[in-house]
Amino acid sequence: MALVDPRLGSDFNKEEMMLTINVALLCCNATSTVRPTMSSVVSMLEGRAAVQELVSDPNASTNEIEAMRKHFESSSGRKTGESQTQTASTEGPWTGSSTSAHDLYPVNPDSTYLDNRNERN
Repeated sequence: MALVDPRLGSDFNKEEMMLTINVALLCCNATSTVRPTMSSVVSMLEGRAAVQELVSDPNASTNEIEAMRKHFESSSGRKTGESQTQTASTEGPWTGSSTSAHDLYPVNPDSTYLDNRNERN
């Protein structure tokens, strides 16, 4: 549980924390088409849907992942080793899309989010 804020001590629900971490990992998939929609994420966090199995994309290029890691580290001010070169492949074909109409305008009539948002304020 090294990811948990140390200020919480042991005062947190471990099952909820593991659920949150697993959902976060799903959202960080290198392939955008494999990531869950926001409505699915909300449903998983609300406990109304089972957390999907984490599937890593076997087609994800190791070079692309390394380039993303280097870019992140350099943009956050961390050292990446001997050189601090930013590289990104611009060659395709790119088959994934980072957004779709379903992602931008998800509709889940069963979500209790809208009912509960005023109670939190």
